[in-house]
Amino acid sequence: MSSEKTEKQLSCIWLDNQRLLSVEYLDAQEELRSVFDSFESFNNSDECVDYFTSYPDIRIVLITSNVLGRLIVPLIHSCEQIASIYIFYSKKHIADDWTNDFRKIKGIFNDFRLLCDEFKPQANDKEENSTGISFLSCSDDINRQDPSFMYFQLLKEVLLNDIFAESEAETRKNMIAYCRKACADSESSLKILNEFERTFIPELAILWYTKECFLFKMLNKALWTPEPDVLYRLRYFLRHLHRQISLHARAQRDHTAKMIVYRGQSMSTNEIEKLKKNVDGFLSFNNFLSTSLDRKVAEMFLFGCPTGVLFEMEIDPSIQKYPFVNTKGLSYLGCSEMEQELLFSIGTVFRILKIEKQNHFYRVRLRLSDEVDERLASYALVTREETRSTHSFLSLLKLMNEMGQYGSVDRFAQMLADDVGIAVDRNLLGSVHHMFGIIYLNRGQYKESFEHFDKSLNVYLTFLPADHQRLSPTYSCIASVHSHQSDYDKALTFFQLALDCQTNSREPDLSSIIHYTKSLAQTYRTIGRNAEALDYYKRILELQQCLGENDTSIAETCRSITQVCFAKGDFMEAFSYMMKSGHIRSEDTSVDLDPNASASSLIQAGDSALSEQNYELALNYFKQALDLQHQFLLPNHPSLSKTNSRIADTYYKQNQYQESLQHYLKTLEIEQSSLSTDHPSIASSYHNISKAYLGLGQWSDAEKYAMKSVEQLKKSLDTNQVTLASYIDHIGYVYAEQNKYEQALTYYDQALHLHRLYSAEDDSSLIGIYYRIGNAYFSLKKYTDALIFYQRTLDIESKHSSDDGQAIAQTYSSLAVTYYHLRQYDDALVAAQQAVHQLRKTLPINHPEVVSAQRNVDAIQQRV
Repeated sequence: MSSEKTEKQLSCIWLDNQRLLSVEYLDAQEELRSVFDSFESFNNSDECVDYFTSYPDIRIVLITSNVLGRLIVPLIHSCEQIASIYIFYSKKHIADDWTNDFRKIKGIFNDFRLLCDEFKPQANDKEENSTGISFLSCSDDINRQDPSFMYFQLLKEVLLNDIFAESEAETRKNMIAYCRKACADSESSLKILNEFERTFIPELAILWYTKECFLFKMLNKALWTPEPDVLYRLRYFLRHLHRQISLHARAQRDHTAKMIVYRGQSMSTNEIEKLKKNVDGFLSFNNFLSTSLDRKVAEMFLFGCPTGVLFEMEIDPSIQKYPFVNTKGLSYLGCSEMEQELLFSIGTVFRILKIEKQNHFYRVRLRLSDEVDERLASYALVTREETRSTHSFLSLLKLMNEMGQYGSVDRFAQMLADDVGIAVDRNLLGSVHHMFGIIYLNRGQYKESFEHFDKSLNVYLTFLPADHQRLSPTYSCIASVHSHQSDYDKALTFFQLALDCQTNSREPDLSSIIHYTKSLAQTYRTIGRNAEALDYYKRILELQQCLGENDTSIAETCRSITQVCFAKGDFMEAFSYMMKSGHIRSEDTSVDLDPNASASSLIQAGDSALSEQNYELALNYFKQALDLQHQFLLPNHPSLSKTNSRIADTYYKQNQYQESLQHYLKTLEIEQSSLSTDHPSIASSYHNISKAYLGLGQWSDAEKYAMKSVEQLKKSLDTNQVTLASYIDHIGYVYAEQNKYEQALTYYDQALHLHRLYSAEDDSSLIGIYYRIGNAYFSLKKYTDALIFYQRTLDIESKHSSDDGQAIAQTYSSLAVTYYHLRQYDDALVAAQQAVHQLRKTLPINHPEVVSAQRNVDAIQQRV
């Protein structure tokens, strides 16, 4: 999930030509560094101005002396970057009347501690406002739902609850070690960390949080983004803070009446629009949420905000789902009369009642709500079941994979090496390596994927026999890696191992047996061994009939059998299974409560319609699937790219190139944000985008993306050379479409060289490239060379496409025209007559193509 950043970076600049070099103020500078996003010091006014004018995207708190302030403030006061100015001096009395003319000057101080206390609320504006927000609409319109709502609620559950296999002492030790590295450059933060290590007890969690030291900043930043790897490292403190809030909430509840609390913060225009659209829906604050009983205190945080929001929150203490606590007497400020803060735990949910524009900010009324529980329960049920475990490390990996959020996976892999608790639990370690393997497999990083699956298998084999049922998933995943690398013999071996482990077990799992049998069938089908593929598909069908007569998976299997039968030339059997698949699909009216399964069923139906060239129906299914996926998947989930690609393909097949281009570009955008940088799917998207631009006649863009597709595919360690040849061939075709035949031939020759190295000499993939080379030579009037390649095209077509009369007819027609230009009229006549003969196999005598071909025969006969 990517929370929108609602505030520019807050930077502190100290301009002073005397105190900066004094030992007395070194600690002061260190403290400023710990409070703000960045800190810079200058003893020269010109250098100071040059600095902040070079960074227009930061907000600045300026500290300066009385003397320098008189000079610089009139010059820079109108600059938008300047949020506030403070005058600091050592004398007890100075002439400061000049400051009254400048509203951004917030105070004049001769005590540094008082100065820090003054600007702390403003500096904390960044941390306080860095609150990730997600929405759940009250509408049933799936297009209005925000998947980040479910994602964060699940993330919260994992971090707080999946602790059974974890050691409290180990989580504390790991957190302190991480914080020590993170604070290595800040002496003041290290001092506080040492104090934390010596004195922290769980009962003081709220005190430490409200101390607003490095821990406060690190935790809120990680929750804001969110950063699962950092949250995992900080889980010791996060859990104790949540528990203490919950504990004190129960103690305070009986003495707490209904109330209104306030929170002022900056929000982006986009988030404000979401608020407007989701009135009567739900809003989740993903951070620990600080609010005030005093409206004026909340309004202080709106100063300088371009789009400020004042939340008015109605709180009913009888709602126990989301704990909150009055921090008076518990916080770092103790029992101060100024302390009127309510602190809510992470993921607190409110109903949005109203939003209205005030003079300088938006006023948003919220009400604490537990009504969302039932909605969320059905919304997240399946994902929750798929992701929860006894250890938060494993659960977070599962959640990242389920939601397609792979950005932290490499950092988790690095953490694994230092996590002693996982290393000593062999069962957990095997599961963790297996999950890493799945994630890297989904990212297309096959080397890393295989390494983790291999480690997983070796760990399991230390306490399980090689044929144990639990090893089936690992064997299957290793097979999938080999399959993606086109090593199909090894893939078949490991798929068979996976199947054998299930079938030979005491309690075989029927669904798993179907899954592994299907993998074998698909692999045999991929390598053209259709008889074996058909045998396995029929076994699958027998097993699936145990699951329900109208199960959609049966229809899918029938469609697969149909396609295999067509490939074998058994058209009667193919037709029989085609009818079965259509009947099952029409009978299936079940409503699947699992949105993921529902989307998959729609995609399968779309694939079937597309294979039957029913483009309108296919688009309908694919778009329904995409709408559904938007409900439960985050915007950069790889599944969204695949569905967009299907929609694009369907438009492309109808020559609707502009529509296809939009979806191909969206596919690329998602892939670039979710897949590894060398993933071959990105190359495929570049290739498809090039084809769409070619269809639109936009040659330069077509050429650019064709080149990118080749460059991208070459990045992969496991480049499919035949695919690479086809992409290079496409570059040639782009040049040929622009009548740049010499350049086209250069790329055609490269593609042909690769094909000859990695394909059989009569492979059907050579048909297209031979024919295009022939066309290029013909256009260059090199008829003898053209004749050679047209003849090679025909030789392979005769072996592979004997039933495709129209394709063979086109080649004969090209041969006829070439012979004609060479004045070999007898050969031209024979070729032209063959073209007519081939067309007559599938077309009536009065068809325009047949009529045109016959005219060619007549014209050549006149020459003869």
